[in-house]
Amino acid sequence: MKTPRSRNYRTAALMGGLICSATAAFADTTNNWSFDITPYLWVASVDADTSLSHSPSPTSSGVDHFDTRISAGAMIAARAQYRSVGILVDFAWLRLNTEATDPGPAYSDSELKSDFIHSTLALTYSLPLQGKFHADVLAGARLWHVSEKLELESGTSPGFETSEDKTWVDPVFGADLRYDLGKRWQATVKGTVGGFGVSSDLAWEVFAGVSYRITDWCSAIAGYRYLHEEYDRSGFSLNADFQGFLLGVGFHF
Repeated sequence: MKTPRSRNYRTAALMGGLICSATAAFADTTNNWSFDITPYLWVASVDADTSLSHSPSPTSSGVDHFDTRISAGAMIAARAQYRSVGILVDFAWLRLNTEATDPGPAYSDSELKSDFIHSTLALTYSLPLQGKFHADVLAGARLWHVSEKLELESGTSPGFETSEDKTWVDPVFGADLRYDLGKRWQATVKGTVGGFGVSSDLAWEVFAGVSYRITDWCSAIAGYRYLHEEYDRSGFSLNADFQGFLLGVGFHF
């Protein structure tokens, strides 16, 4: 005859086995996940031609030379990955101030304030490669938001002020190629292309650089990034090239 105490021992052993199995399964699932957060600084020079739908013609102002500078910005990239499949988010905001260096007689001063936001959301897939070479492919969408405010102070012509906001979304495809240079060093080349006439006529970017793994959870990134965008819809146009050195710190979990 089995006593109540022996049945209790067997029940406790069974529950303990189930808890251990569930804990092991959870730990195995957790190990398949990885997370990366990388705030970065992009010291970019900007060459942009833009036109607003309600602005004077370029020749009427008599202004030929402008000085453009970055007055503010914020950039961050993040990625969550489960085994070979991941989600990538890349967000960048730049604020530019453009002033006339030699105002013409029509207007005594000219200033253009511009905010550029571009954000990429994409699915990524890591190719099953062996050795030092690693490659990911991605597909998703890129959102652009451009806000501009033009102020012309009176000269021989009366003063003028106008502003405009535009937002558009384009498909984007790309690849991320990495090569292990050593135990801690890694070379990286990333590129995307998009637009295809959906909203933008053409949009592409490329980044080349190196990263150094400081610890298991932290790395430093340095490289050069070039971004091109062509958009012309409903009287608003933007033809812009952003390029410059990029510095970032990656946190890995």
